[in-house]
Amino acid sequence: MGKNIGGCHCGAVKLETDLNPMIVNLCNCNRCRVLTGSIAIAALYSDEEITMAGETKTYNYLGGSGMEVVNHFCPNCGCRIVSFAEAFPGMGAYPIGIFEKSTEFIPKSEIFTNYKLPWLQNDGCIEESFEEAAVGERLMLLLEELENR
Repeated sequence: MGKNIGGCHCGAVKLETDLNPMIVNLCNCNRCRVLTGSIAIAALYSDEEITMAGETKTYNYLGGSGMEVVNHFCPNCGCRIVSFAEAFPGMGAYPIGIFEKSTEFIPKSEIFTNYKLPWLQNDGCIEESFEEAAVGERLMLLLEELENR
């Protein structure tokens, strides 16, 4: 995939990495639908793997795991840049839409399938599906993906 670059809608926040995501995940929970205004698909990177430039504002809430999540967004255009979940220390979930090559980011896992929109179909790319947050199972997937990276 090469270098992945991206940023917010207005260009005030920019990011880049030389790596592909550890994993791309689809979240079906209503909390994420409200926060994104759509379907939440995020690329997971460790904190050291992405360089971010520009100021962000934050919004904290309790995630489906019952642990805190901190969302960073552009204070100008409101675009969500990254979410840091206490359940995944050292990791950031970056919405795929902020990357220039977002069409190359394909989800391999999904969570909260018990809240999935009935018309949303898997075209075969989703390898792991979980009804709830599945924190332990997703940590294992991340470790497996690190070996394949």
